[in-house]
Amino acid sequence: MPEDHRPRQIVVEVVSVKDMKPALGSKVEAVVQLKNSDSQPIQIPWGTDQRIIEQGQKQDSLQWEAGTFEFVLRKGKGQQVRLKSLTSWLHSSKFVPSSQLTIQPGQLVSALVSFKIEDEYQIDLRLKEGQWQLSAEWVQVGRTSHVKDCSVSNGYFHYDDFYQQQNPSITIHVIGQGTINQNLPKSR
Repeated sequence: MPEDHRPRQIVVEVVSVKDMKPALGSKVEAVVQLKNSDSQPIQIPWGTDQRIIEQGQKQDSLQWEAGTFEFVLRKGKGQQVRLKSLTSWLHSSKFVPSSQLTIQPGQLVSALVSFKIEDEYQIDLRLKEGQWQLSAEWVQVGRTSHVKDCSVSNGYFHYDDFYQQQNPSITIHVIGQGTINQNLPKSR
């Protein structure tokens, strides 16, 4: 987190979806863009190898950050389903500068992501066929792990209030499992 502790403005948007009519339970690939809409640069984790968190640090006192994209379907008033993300977490450490990505004001990054058309919390009957608004969110956390006298102390700091996000949505049409996604002529 920057020293000024001032919230940063970002826009996280699903810009394309490989299958606009995915079936319930199916895996979906999409392209997501994260844009820095603030007047100050932001730094996000951008390393795919989790082992970077150990580089340059004492094994008994680790600090790192992690980030990922999460996905939400919305329909009507208040109906919302958080989807099961298949997108890996990205990691960074201040001791490995190449693991952090600095995004200047107005710049954006794109990522190929994947998720399942499945309720992350497995609550029956919330996710149904029909039109839904799909949006993506950026989630970032700070982590610490300290070991002293055979005791482990872990810290987890969520960036909820740090990134003030706009999350434009895209319309998808969820179909039932086993439904053929084609407009075939009817047989006689």
